[in-house]
Amino acid sequence: MSIKWQGHNDVAPLAGSPVLSVPASQILASVILMGQQVGVGEVGFDKTAVGPVRGWLLGAAAVALLVPGALGAALPAQAAPALSAPAQAPVPVTVPTETSTPPLTGAIGTLYNTSAWARSVLLRPTSAEECSGSGSTSGCVQRFAGGDIAWSARTGARVVVNGPVRTSWWAAGGPSGFHGYPKTDTTTGLRNGGSKQTYERGAITYSPGTGAQRTSGSIHLAWGRAGFEIGYLGYPVTGESTGLRDGGAWQAFERGFVVWSPATGAHPSMGAIRERWRKAGMEEGELGYPATDEALGLKNGGSSQQYQRGTIIWSPATGARALTGAIRSYWSSTGGQNGALGYPVGEEVRQNTFVYQLFQGGTVYWSAATGAHSTTHGDVHNRYNSLGGAAGQLGLPLTDKLPRAGGLVQQFVNGWLVWGPSTGARIVGHPTYRVWSANPGEFGWPVRDTWTDGRGTHVAFQKLETIWNDVTEELYSAEAVDASTVVFLGDSQLDLDSWGEQGARGAGYPRQVVRSIGGLGYVSGSPAVGGGSATDALAQDRILLPQGNPGLVVVTLGGNDARIGATDAAILSQANRLWDELRRKYPRSTILVNGVLSRYDSNHVQRRWVDGLVTREAALRGWPRISMAGTATIAGAAGNYLDDTHMNQTGHNKVAPLYASALKYVLGK
Repeated sequence: MSIKWQGHNDVAPLAGSPVLSVPASQILASVILMGQQVGVGEVGFDKTAVGPVRGWLLGAAAVALLVPGALGAALPAQAAPALSAPAQAPVPVTVPTETSTPPLTGAIGTLYNTSAWARSVLLRPTSAEECSGSGSTSGCVQRFAGGDIAWSARTGARVVVNGPVRTSWWAAGGPSGFHGYPKTDTTTGLRNGGSKQTYERGAITYSPGTGAQRTSGSIHLAWGRAGFEIGYLGYPVTGESTGLRDGGAWQAFERGFVVWSPATGAHPSMGAIRERWRKAGMEEGELGYPATDEALGLKNGGSSQQYQRGTIIWSPATGARALTGAIRSYWSSTGGQNGALGYPVGEEVRQNTFVYQLFQGGTVYWSAATGAHSTTHGDVHNRYNSLGGAAGQLGLPLTDKLPRAGGLVQQFVNGWLVWGPSTGARIVGHPTYRVWSANPGEFGWPVRDTWTDGRGTHVAFQKLETIWNDVTEELYSAEAVDASTVVFLGDSQLDLDSWGEQGARGAGYPRQVVRSIGGLGYVSGSPAVGGGSATDALAQDRILLPQGNPGLVVVTLGGNDARIGATDAAILSQANRLWDELRRKYPRSTILVNGVLSRYDSNHVQRRWVDGLVTREAALRGWPRISMAGTATIAGAAGNYLDDTHMNQTGHNKVAPLYASALKYVLGK
């Protein structure tokens, strides 16, 4: 390049060189400035050219300043070169000019020009936009002194501030890498000096204590549910790790982990609950992967977390405990921590044939044979434990504690505990309990535990004592009987000192046990035995007869069947059932069937008919029987009735001798 000073003589330019016309004063200032600033790589000079150029520039300045008239007179004409010596070409000189600012256009330019914050952190652009893709996949990045602005059609324009987050993003490939384009601006000023940015595929989060870590996918979402860096988990301290069982993955955070599997999704695992899970073998153990996030705000400040095969529940008072299998299902069905059992206070304890677990409010037991049941705190629970619990006299529970007749009952393998308000918890055997439970009022509450002797298994109730006989599989009352005892089963014909009782004494049976219930018959029922007939009541043990071998058992029924007009077939069917039941109860005793006491008048026609019906049926069985048809008239007692069917005491006294004679005859006495 040749230089031309305006207003002075010209110097012929070099061939092909442009001419720059500037005032001499400006040239001088520029020369001085360039002499100060020229350096390696600037205005096209390489390192070896710097010295000569800088010398030329300073020399030019010296000529301008020191040669008198140099700036005011034309330069002397150059002498023509000798033909014998070729002219030497001058060294071309490039004058440095100011570098232009990269353009700011489109969404990136709009963000930069409209956001004072963006300009304050990014400073000046250092490169033009670099774009790729087209349509919905298009995107651009422009670099600045303080970071980048990245734009895509999907995310808009976002600021990426210089720092560890930006460094990690570019290290992972920037917008074309794992994360894609940013969806938010870089957020700084987080807890403990942290920063974060969210991208199309996850986020990068940084803190001085943890470095920059990537979170993505389901693990990132689970971390978000836990409150991100201000939540319990805090900042991520590692990247995501894979290779767990069943294709699972995990990521560590300051105060816990997030664990993911294809079957369960991602869930935080932290605190005391995580520690208990770790002791159980984590995803390789009996619980498997977490299936839910931790549930907070439970009763008394507790929390819980569900797993593939169980639950871990924690409270300040009980710590973290695992619940699995049938015990967990049972506990949940009773209301969980809000129910009678409360929180678990221990882990499952496995015995040879059963498992149990202690809770605040009791104990849950399980076995394959019995299922899961609990004993809850109180007298029944305390008595059960005093008897040795599951390994003791009663064995495992078969039911929970149940309300009954104003008290409480619970069934176990070897019996029941029956608790009455004034009697406490007492052991009752299964067969006896079944009868007692049908009508507790007839027995009252048990006053002592069951016991066994040569007669059978006893239970003492408030109103009577019972005996269960394993040979006959029948329940009896405990009155003592022998060969001199007669047992009566009948209706109101046995009221007062009846003709039957007097006659039996006269026939040699001074000891008597009487079961007489008004309104009862073979078919006819009575509310006193739950509305059923004598046959049903005896079969269901609503009427208990004494245990042992009495000398005589007498049945005096049929009058009420005549009263209600029961059919012959019904009477005979029920009579045979009742007689069979008596034979099972008393296989070695004599059983005698009485007919129906009646008069010889038209009002007692049906009574006389039923008398004949049952005595003939007894004869067919070969059993002793006594017909009482017309006996009241024969004894002269037709006028000794309280009503049409019930005698007064005088009437009973008149009939008794006749009956005693008949009884002796029939029995061969």
